Amino acid sequence: MNVQYAKEVIELPAGSGGKAETLLMRLIRAGYYVDAPCGGKGTCGRCRVRFVSEAPQPTANERRLLTAEERSSGVRLACEVCGAEACSLQLPVSREQKIDVLVTADAADGENTGQTAGAIPGERDCAAMHNREGAAKILGHSGKQRCGAAVDIGTTTLAATLYDLTERKRIAAASSVNHQRAYGADVLSRIQAANEGAAEELRLSICRDIDALLAGLVADAGIPDDAVEELVIVGNTTMCHLLRGLSCAGLGAAPFTPEDLSLWEGSGAELALSDRWSVSVTILPGISAFVGADIVAGIYALEMDRKKNALLLDIGTNGEMAAGGADGFLVTSAAAGPVFEGGNISCGVAGVPGAVTSLVLERDPAAIGGIRTVELSTIAGETPIGLCGTGIIDAVGEAVRLGLIDENGTFEEPWFTDGMPVAEGRFRFRQEDVRQVQMGKAAIRAGIETLLAEYGGGDPEEILIAGGFGCRMDEEQTIRIGLFPEQFRGHITMIGNSALAGAQRYLLDDRTAAKQRLASITGHAQELSLAMHPKFNELYLDEMFFDTDR
Repeated sequence: MNVQYAKEVIELPAGSGGKAETLLMRLIRAGYYVDAPCGGKGTCGRCRVRFVSEAPQPTANERRLLTAEERSSGVRLACEVCGAEACSLQLPVSREQKIDVLVTADAADGENTGQTAGAIPGERDCAAMHNREGAAKILGHSGKQRCGAAVDIGTTTLAATLYDLTERKRIAAASSVNHQRAYGADVLSRIQAANEGAAEELRLSICRDIDALLAGLVADAGIPDDAVEELVIVGNTTMCHLLRGLSCAGLGAAPFTPEDLSLWEGSGAELALSDRWSVSVTILPGISAFVGADIVAGIYALEMDRKKNALLLDIGTNGEMAAGGADGFLVTSAAAGPVFEGGNISCGVAGVPGAVTSLVLERDPAAIGGIRTVELSTIAGETPIGLCGTGIIDAVGEAVRLGLIDENGTFEEPWFTDGMPVAEGRFRFRQEDVRQVQMGKAAIRAGIETLLAEYGGGDPEEILIAGGFGCRMDEEQTIRIGLFPEQFRGHITMIGNSALAGAQRYLLDDRTAAKQRLASITGHAQELSLAMHPKFNELYLDEMFFDTDR
């Protein structure tokens, strides 16, 4: 892994947590962000730091995950270093501050340009403004400026938009990494961390992220802080629990009982946001422990409750899905792990500049490792640094198409031993990476098949794919690897950030009618538990395989 380290040297004082406390926890408590997708379990190898002097002896795990060159230069894993001694070290330069996050409801052109699948009914066309002159033109109406913000708290990233409530126009957009990632990439890691005593740190982390997003929005729009009157927040159930300071004990073990799923109204002060924000806050309601306000917001924004038979899929660390329409919904969630967001993959990265989003490969005996990269796209067009979720799907899809792996997902030699070179050998996609994809795609596909079978409405009339992953994925590759079934071909609509769209719509809609619709959606939704479902478990094993004849 090619890691650059900041020039700044951090002088970390002696800790107070005792000899058993890890350096990772000390850094987090001191206010430093360290990427640790595995939650400090020592499996991902991402929490690298470089000691300026007197680096501790490497552990067996560090000898496995770090190169000899890294170890000799003082690089260690923060989760492997224990002790309370003062130390001088450097942190990696974080690309995650530039993470590419979808902040629009319509994926087709980046803006809401009419009544598309992802547009908000009734919203006027407006491009995001990022300069004071543009904002001044939008806000030229008489009277006090009245603005509201919508925030989607994702497990990996946050997205936010700012609206002029009088003109019903979007005037700014912002995004950031969710810095709770320091406690793990997936919701289960966050739940465990909260239940083991880090709940307040996790709450303060997300509050700081929201504060920073609001500050960026008002700066870009050129408006005073007090112009922001309302804040509408959506997220999965765990993210909303952590934000509100609710106990996650019931989310971590069967029967998975949330503390509260209802629509919440309060103030910024009650959530411990910065006192610079005098805002009323609404957190939209959820349905269950693993189907949260983000899915409810998507159903609301897309008016699925007024349709006949639709399927909404939001694929991230959890594959949340809803099938149904005006007669009600059957909802579920399949634990896919962080693979579709670049986690647990040797060359995986988040959606940052340089992340590979799509690729085409071919066999070429004269190329590095016998594989040549024919086509390749990266975020921001930068030099390839690794594969994000859609690039990972393409890598596996190309390996299937070229016959490099068999139906069991096993690479042929030499790729089994050496990995499949990507981007002319800049990095390699390895056997263990294929296994991670197999588990993630099997969970999603088995969840879809089980949900549709239990719903019993036949093939859905609309298949709506939400989120940044869905907007960049290649439909053919998802079918090739078995993530989606054949009958989905040609019927998929990529709708963008439907969760954020729901929060935005709530800002603009009549509040009484909006609450009634949300109550109807949640009241007519039934959860399907996959954990002990015999069909799901059977399908999960079947979907681990690849159809190499496709």
